[in-house]
Amino acid sequence: MTNPDAVATRPAFEWLGPCPLSNTLRLPAEAVRLLALNDVSESTLRTPDVAEWLADPATRVVGGGSNVVFVTPRVPQAVRIDAADWRVTRSGDDWVDLSVEAGLGLDALVRETAARGWFGLEALAEIPGTVGAAPMQNVGAYGTEIADVTRWVEVWDRRERRIECLAPADCEFRYRGSRFKREAGRWMILRVGLRLATRAPGDWPPVGYPGVGEAVGEWSRRTGRAPAAITPGEYAEVITTIRRAKLPDWRSGWPGSAGSFFHNPVVSVETAERLARRWPEMPRFPVADGMKIPAGWLIEAAGLKGHRDGPVGVSSRHALVLEHHGGASGEVFQRFAEFVRRRVREETGIDLAIEPECVTL
Repeated sequence: MTNPDAVATRPAFEWLGPCPLSNTLRLPAEAVRLLALNDVSESTLRTPDVAEWLADPATRVVGGGSNVVFVTPRVPQAVRIDAADWRVTRSGDDWVDLSVEAGLGLDALVRETAARGWFGLEALAEIPGTVGAAPMQNVGAYGTEIADVTRWVEVWDRRERRIECLAPADCEFRYRGSRFKREAGRWMILRVGLRLATRAPGDWPPVGYPGVGEAVGEWSRRTGRAPAAITPGEYAEVITTIRRAKLPDWRSGWPGSAGSFFHNPVVSVETAERLARRWPEMPRFPVADGMKIPAGWLIEAAGLKGHRDGPVGVSSRHALVLEHHGGASGEVFQRFAEFVRRRVREETGIDLAIEPECVTL
């Protein structure tokens, strides 16, 4: 939890600029003028200058930059939530409710709650970005989505200039999406309410995803403890090891990346069968409206895993990751992403959808 004395010394909001815009791709980007919100109370948001800035459609909400491609290097006006407190609001025999401000890093929250032995977020370890961004794209990994533990999302309606508290059904969560993403520009997420378990679920630990079962088995052999005895904190460390073996470090250094760059496409059963005749080893998973095919596998099938074009390339560790090795502009990176899409479409007939938001003027 945040030190209240430290918070008290910070102004409710600050005007900054020109201000660099953090992004895990490490593309050059800055806000000409940026409003930093250290407090997200209604009194702050209704301050005339703040309210006008938030109501202006030209004002872009920015965060940790983990799911964004700054195609343009200059954003004229932006707002960022730096409020990062969290607290327990209620608890029961086997659950605990949290209220978390949007500016807190998601990974920091995962570490803290897992260390306390609370279940529900541990599979999201090592995912960059803020808590406020998590519901927008309904972040998920290894069978867990933020929607699974969300009880409410408090937002500032930029159009109506008021705070609303939305229930999960009103958030319209879906695979890597939500109402907030669909109605981009209207909502600014202020706080998220989460319910975590204080007792292990019946299927603990989840090991149904590639690499996870083997990693938990290795943990069990190393510690001499049964897999079911693994704690949320220990499980989070297992997930961390798996992710770091596949992905560049989003905290520092090169290359930069935005993590998984394309959605896993869902195709018809007929399309999947056609592709499987050519590639019998192609992984595919039945879903409600067809068959899901891993986008990374499709990129490999197009012969692009490890492909490099100067300062940009496809990761040699995980083909779903596009990398920036330094020196590229956002336009250069975007052109490379379109090249990857075109090659996959030519080779397989499938048109991949880009997951990160591409910021253009």
